[in-house]
Amino acid sequence: MKSLQSAAAVAVLGLSMTLMGCPEKKVEAPAKPVETKPVVVVAPPPPAAEPLADKECAAAIDPGPVVEMKFGERVAKRTGARLAFTDKDADGALTFGVLGPVNEDSGLNMLALKKYVKFFLDEKADAIVVTGDVGEVASGIGRVLEELGNTKLPVFVIIGNRECRAEFTDGINAAKAKSPNIVNLNEVRVIEFPELTLVSLPGYHDPNYINCKTGCQYLKSTVADVVRVAKESKTPVALLAHGPPHGNGNQALDFAGAGGNVGDEAITKAIGEGNITFGLFSNIKEAGGRATKDAEGTQLAKEGEASKTLFLNPGPADTMGWDMNDSTKSVGMAAVFTLKDGQGSYKMLRLKPPTAAEKAESKKFEPPAREEKAQ
Repeated sequence: MKSLQSAAAVAVLGLSMTLMGCPEKKVEAPAKPVETKPVVVVAPPPPAAEPLADKECAAAIDPGPVVEMKFGERVAKRTGARLAFTDKDADGALTFGVLGPVNEDSGLNMLALKKYVKFFLDEKADAIVVTGDVGEVASGIGRVLEELGNTKLPVFVIIGNRECRAEFTDGINAAKAKSPNIVNLNEVRVIEFPELTLVSLPGYHDPNYINCKTGCQYLKSTVADVVRVAKESKTPVALLAHGPPHGNGNQALDFAGAGGNVGDEAITKAIGEGNITFGLFSNIKEAGGRATKDAEGTQLAKEGEASKTLFLNPGPADTMGWDMNDSTKSVGMAAVFTLKDGQGSYKMLRLKPPTAAEKAESKKFEPPAREEKAQ
C-alpha cells in the first residue's frame, strides 16, 4: 500500500516538475495597422504664356464681325484680322507691286512714287505692298500712302523699324480718310486670295535697330501666329516682313557687308515649319534688287524666272542713294511679284539719277515745314 502511495506521489511530483519546466506561451497582440496618408500629386504649374505684341503693332489673328469692303471692282470680306477676296484674278496672274523703304516724303521721293505707280499699273498689278519704313512723321507717311492710294488698288502696308507706332497709325488713318483702299497690315494680318495667302509680320526683331522708343518689335508669339496660319492655309503662303530671314553668305537677302548675315533666325525657322513658299522683305537695303529660291539665299532667282519658291527684296525705294552689294548704286528701286500657276517670278525697276528738269519739278512736291518731334 505504501508503495502505491509512493508511486503516486512520484508521478504527481514528476508532472509538477514537467509543468514547471514548460513556461506559459505568450499570445502576441495583433499588429497595429500602419496609418497611411493619401498621396497628393502636385501638378507642375502651367508654362507662362508667351507675351503678346502690342495690338497697335501686331493684332492677334482672331475672328471678328464680318465687314464687306470694296477695292475698285473687287469685293472682299474682313473678319477680324483676316481679309478675304473671293473672286480669282481675271487675267490668271496675281501681281503685287512691291516697295521697300521710302523713308520720307521728300520731293524727289514723291516724284519717284509716280514712276513706281506707272510701273505697277503697266505690269497690271492687283495690289501694292509696302514693306515698312514708310516715313517718320504722320503727315509724311500719309502723303506717301495717299499717292499710292490714288491708284484705287488695295495698298497693303506694315510698320518697319523706323516708324513710331502712333505716327504710323495716324499717318495711315489720314491717308485712309481719302483712300479707303489702304489696309493697315498691323491690324489685318492675313489677306486671303483664291491663289495665295499673304501673312504679315509687322515690326522688327532686333530692338537695337528700332529707331523710335515707341516702335514695334515682334515677339515669339507673333511669329507663332504666322506659322499657325501658314499650316492652316489651303493655298501657297507669302510672308510679308520688314526684316529678312537669316541667310547664308553674301548672296542672301540679309547680307550687310561687314556685318555679315543679320536676318532673323526665327523667320528662317518659321518659313521651314510653316512650309512658306514666298516672301517679301526689304531690309537690308544693300542686299535688295534680287530674289532667291530659298530662305537662306544660297540659290539666286533670275528676273522673270518662274519658281515654286521665291523670296524677294525689292531694295530701297528712297532716292537718296545707296551702295548695293552688287556694286551698283541705287537711286530708287521697286519690284513686282507675280504668281501664276502656283509659281512666283519678279521684275525690277531701277531708277536713273534724276535729271535737272526732274530736280526742278520735284520742288513742287516738297513737304511743308514741320516741327521735329521727340522720338
